[in-house]
Amino acid sequence: MTTSPFAEHTSRLTRELIHSLVSETDDGQLAGRVGVIAAKLEDAARRPQEVTVTDPHVTSGRIRDDVTPASSARNPIAPPMLIERDGGESRCELSLPLQYQGPPGRVHGGIVALLLDHVLGNAANVGDGPRYFTRYLNVSYEAPTPIAGALAVVGRVVREDGRKRFLEGEVVCDGQVRARGEGLWVAPRST
Repeated sequence: MTTSPFAEHTSRLTRELIHSLVSETDDGQLAGRVGVIAAKLEDAARRPQEVTVTDPHVTSGRIRDDVTPASSARNPIAPPMLIERDGGESRCELSLPLQYQGPPGRVHGGIVALLLDHVLGNAANVGDGPRYFTRYLNVSYEAPTPIAGALAVVGRVVREDGRKRFLEGEVVCDGQVRARGEGLWVAPRST
């Protein structure tokens, strides 16, 4: 399954709806936004084969048929993330809107862990070798991660031992480490 322009467009509109639902406090304003989004969805549904996306999301990493809640252009709860290689690190820069809030003004801790898991997993799976999967991930929350802040999520392999890859990474905003992650990714045994 690849993400068609219709699916990506529909997912983007759904993200817009989600954002409107959590950010708009006036029912009249919310109704107006819902109406606009519904009209766009209805228009796209009438002619799905004609829908185009001028800036399609580029898939990063080795996840085929990506529907993950972290990076998929098809999944409306995903930010979505674009992870790039920067030397020996995997790196993603993004900003999270209000629907990812936990405490007021802050990204929910589970979302911070999701970002770290996804970027570290990308770092663990560079190259054509076997696929590595998260065995454990420990997250230390150093400071609040602000909603709508310019975030950099970085991960790197720090050690390898057979089928095991040990990783560490950070979530940084405004030059300050907001969270640190360290964990183990393991490749399945050969059968």
